[in-house]
Parts: sequence; C-alpha cells; structure tokens
Amino acid sequence: MVDESQLPSRSELLAEVERLQIEVDRLYRLLGFDSRPDDGHNRAWAPTLFGGSEALAEVSLASRLDEKVGLLRSLFGGRSDVFAQRWENRRTGKSGWSPAVRGGWSKKRPKPADYLPLTDEVLAAHLHGEMTAGIYPLQPGDTCTLLACDFDGGSWALDALAFLDHCHGAGVPAVLERSRSGDGAHVWVFFEEAVAASTARALGAGLLRRAMMTRAELDLADEAVA
Repeated sequence: MVDESQLPSRSELLAEVERLQIEVDRLYRLLGFDSRPDDGHNRAWAPTLFGGSEALAEVSLASRLDEKVGLLRSLFGGRSDVFAQRWENRRTGKSGWSPAVRGGWSKKRPKPADYLPLTDEVLAAHLHGEMTAGIYPLQPGDTCTLLACDFDGGSWALDALAFLDHCHGAGVPAVLERSRSGDGAHVWVFFEEAVAASTARALGAGLLRRAMMTRAELDLADEAVA
C-alpha cells in the first residue's frame, strides 16, 4: 500500500517540471538551437534570397511534367552546355560523377569529348528516376545562383540544424535536404540572380562560423561549402 505522505506535493512536482524545463532550455542552447526567432522553420519562405521577382506558380505532385522541370531549372541553375552523370562500378563498388558525353566514357572515345547539354529531357529523366543527373553550378564570370553546404560525420543532423538555425536568424532563406546516402544532409540557399561565387562562399563560411559559436562540436574543416 502506498503511503501518500511520502509522495511529492503538487508544488514540488511543479518545481521539478520547471527545473527540468530550465535544463532542457540549457541543453538546447548548448546545441545551438536557441536562435529560431518567430519559429523560423515553420514560417513561409521565399525560394530565393533576393525579393522582387515574380512568384513561381505552385508545383505539386499533380502538376504537369513541364512545370516540374521548369521549377527544377529555376532553382538549380548551372551550366546548360554540360551536366554531370552519376556512375557505379558494380565490380569494384566504387561510384562517382563524370561529365556526360555522347556514347559514354571510353578509352577509345574521340577527343575532345562531345559533352551532352542539360536539356529538359535530361531533367525529365532525372525526375522519373531513369538517371541521376547533376549540375555544374559555376557559370561564366565565376558566378553562381545557389549555395550548398554539405554535412557528414556522426553529428551531421545536429550540425545541419545548427547551420539552418543561423541561416534563419540572419534572414537567409534556406532549405534542408537529406543526402542520397541517408548519412548526411545538404542545406541549400538559392539566389534570384547570379552572384560572385566568392561572395556566395563567403556567405556560407560566415554562417558556418556563427553556427560554430553556439555549437562547438561543429568543425569547419569537416563541412563542405560549394
């Protein structure tokens, strides 16, 4: 039989709840999760850093293929004269990316290589899962229209969230994506028009340093900004 005199009182329970909440808040600050003004993750965000452009039509799973391709091209801007294609060697287990060339890569292929352009048909095949295509974001004049930060390692989830928090805290629209392997993440920032690649990289490095100030475990050397 329980001796009710030994049970904590209501005021003691409330005090314990308050103590635990304070501890939870302290741990959140240590992890770098205390800089979400106005719940930045849940606010509507513009897909580009600079305002003033016409709003894109909403694209959903039910949208036409050309609308989906148009959205993909509008965000992931890059060179149109060449694209990257993912390859896998089943014998060795190795995989990687190479420029797509007519006839495929071969030691006997003619030189110079006949690179394939990034067409709407290529993007449609990528969306259908028929191939895995990538872009070359560096454009003529050393400019780019997007910034990507790649997080890997055992603490990739917490590192990516800390970086995302500081993007929102600085008013930089950013989106989080799980990497293909499932063991990492990418945080994307899309620009409305081309900016100097050095400026985009400086923005990413600066946000990383700010995230490191609140999350000491985040190592700049372990992350990639492209």
